[in-house]
Amino acid sequence: MISTLKQRWRRNVQLQQCWREQRYVALDLETSGLDPRVDQVLAVGWIVVEPPLLDYGQARYAVVQQQPDLKQSPVVHGLLQRDFRAAEDAQFVLQHLAEVLENAVLVCHHVGFDWQFLSAFAKAHNVRLKPLAKFDTLTFEAQRLRMQQHHLARGSLKLAACRQRYGLPDYQAHQALTDAIACGELFLAQAYHYAGRANVSLRNLLSYN
Repeated sequence: MISTLKQRWRRNVQLQQCWREQRYVALDLETSGLDPRVDQVLAVGWIVVEPPLLDYGQARYAVVQQQPDLKQSPVVHGLLQRDFRAAEDAQFVLQHLAEVLENAVLVCHHVGFDWQFLSAFAKAHNVRLKPLAKFDTLTFEAQRLRMQQHHLARGSLKLAACRQRYGLPDYQAHQALTDAIACGELFLAQAYHYAGRANVSLRNLLSYN
């Protein structure tokens, strides 16, 4: 009980601090489908973000499925059976991720999708993931556009479309690490655009999600 109260207190302290003083982990998954109950996590990519920088020394990409059920998913991510010959041990990769996520904010483009898959995958391998909080670049952008009374056209919230509005370069989509980097860059652009030079708290920034 005391340990839980301490954890909550530390979390509240961090949430009140300036968002720039926090550590973030931008992450993307490649999956065999859209349903975490029956589909597989095939690959994971992440990069640590310490504003104003992305730390490429702490970037990670791993194929994590040794016996993939690819279905029609190669049409999206391009992974083929031969790519899984060098698959890494999923539990080892998840334990590494758990360490990286400790006291960090998980950042994804459509975090609900990635977190459902990631939680189920980690649970299946007896690994507990405990990010400080979660930030969704897609939801943030949708909120921003609605507040400016923009019409949300079809495709306007895709990662590439969101990046384009901030003048960020085009990347090859649907590779987990590349998408994680693209998401991390978008997050920084959104946060600095929102906060400017003000000492906006992490809690305030997260209120857009």
